[in-house]
Amino acid sequence: PPCTSVRRPTATTMGYEKEIETNRDLALRAGQMQDAIDALLTHERTARLAGDVPGTTEVAVAIVKICHEAKQWTMLNDNIQLLAKRRAQLKQAIQAVVQEATKWVDEQSDAKLKLELINTLRAVTEGKIYVEVERARLSLTLARMHEDEGKLEEARTVLQDTQVETLGGMDKREKTEFVLRQVRLCLETNDFMRAWIMAKKINLKFFEDGTLDDLKVRYYDLVTRYHMYNKDTFELFRAFQALFNTKLVKEDPAKSAEALKLTVIYLLLSTYGNEQADQMHHVKETKDLEGLPLYKRLLELFTTDEVFTYGNVKEALEAEIAPAGPLGPTIAQFGDTADNIAKSMHQRIVQHNVRVLSKFYKRARMSRVASLFKITEQEAEREISDMVTSAAVYARIDRPAGVVTFKKPQQPNELLNDWSGNISQLLNLVESTCHQIHKETMVHNVA
Repeated sequence: PPCTSVRRPTATTMGYEKEIETNRDLALRAGQMQDAIDALLTHERTARLAGDVPGTTEVAVAIVKICHEAKQWTMLNDNIQLLAKRRAQLKQAIQAVVQEATKWVDEQSDAKLKLELINTLRAVTEGKIYVEVERARLSLTLARMHEDEGKLEEARTVLQDTQVETLGGMDKREKTEFVLRQVRLCLETNDFMRAWIMAKKINLKFFEDGTLDDLKVRYYDLVTRYHMYNKDTFELFRAFQALFNTKLVKEDPAKSAEALKLTVIYLLLSTYGNEQADQMHHVKETKDLEGLPLYKRLLELFTTDEVFTYGNVKEALEAEIAPAGPLGPTIAQFGDTADNIAKSMHQRIVQHNVRVLSKFYKRARMSRVASLFKITEQEAEREISDMVTSAAVYARIDRPAGVVTFKKPQQPNELLNDWSGNISQLLNLVESTCHQIHKETMVHNVA
């Protein structure tokens, strides 16, 4: 006889439309809410123990819908919790109830009732992976409510433990907006370290396709506040350079020019190094600098091995960064001041001059150095000492003689190697010259 497959018995699925409609009429028309809910809970229990997923979900959602339609808010909250805690409750039923109830949060006009519903849903969804997206959105709504009431610390606390970067049910725009709110709240409550941890969750590749340019601008606006707190001028340069290269910013000539100006300023204020020097030459080639003569001149001065003083650019620069100047409001927005920028720029100019001097002079009098830099001898000595400490240049100051030496003394072996190398070069040059003379002589004799 042919073999027949044996099927295991499956859970029986049955519809509860009739029972739901009957109990809805009982609750809404006859006013017997509790009796109707109890009857539906009995049907829910039957379906749940039978493993009937569609039936359990249908009855569970019907229970909370009836409570909502009857505007029985306390009963609604109680039944949401009751349904979630019932023995062997199905995940699909809990998910459906939470999704249905979440729709009513924004519809609720009473702030107190809205808060109670949010707290109920957050309690039900805690620790459940299958409703983590709904929990994240509820947390965001709760944070907005706290923020509207001026409770920034409570808003930050609500959001700080929510991990949205791993959620599959959110698109990248929603995730990015969520993280940006986390970062902003951390900054506004002066929790800068946590703000940076949150900011690093955003994958910068999200911004490459240009569809999230508005969020990219918000991201770098927040990041500049963190870097200003850390006084990290090179990272500030990177942030403003990224803003300048954003399509949304480039479409606005005023914003584009502002971003380029700040890019140049914070690049020049950064500590000198190989990368910083490379970036100065790279930024100097930017075509948009043609319309910003001050900033183009600054880059040319810093990339040329010539001494110049702060007085050469003081008037034009301070007019730009003054509180009433073109960059004043933006600088104040992320926590910097015109005095701080002017002081730092003066210091970077002096450091540039010290590097130039060390390239062309072996020794110089401190009085002459101070005269060239238009600063006092004490200021020149302090700046040179700081650069020596940071290994930016080699220098030794003889205070009694008032002389600074820039050439590093050579060891005997080094001196001998240099002499040997010079002699080799000289002999090679003599040999090459003799060869050329001999060649010309032979050509002349033939002729």
